[in-house]
Amino acid sequence: MKPPIQPNSSPLCTQWLTLRWTRGTRYYRVHLEQDLWHDWLITQVNGRGGCALGRARTHRQPSLAAALTSLAAIAQRREKRGYQLNQ
Repeated sequence: MKPPIQPNSSPLCTQWLTLRWTRGTRYYRVHLEQDLWHDWLITQVNGRGGCALGRARTHRQPSLAAALTSLAAIAQRREKRGYQLNQ
């Protein structure tokens, strides 16, 4: 069992990080969050606006550092493919 993480030990422990990219009618969203067992999860959601089709995938990450590295790689890939980051 992993030791509990103190709420003030990381700025992301008490909140989710969400990034959203768009290109035309297409969108791509990424959520970085910590689950109840203190594992870091990246959830990727993509689809097309106005359409019920799309998909969501969740990947467990071994640490916050690994999760942030994966998030940076995803951001680089989205921008390379012409998506614009929205706030």
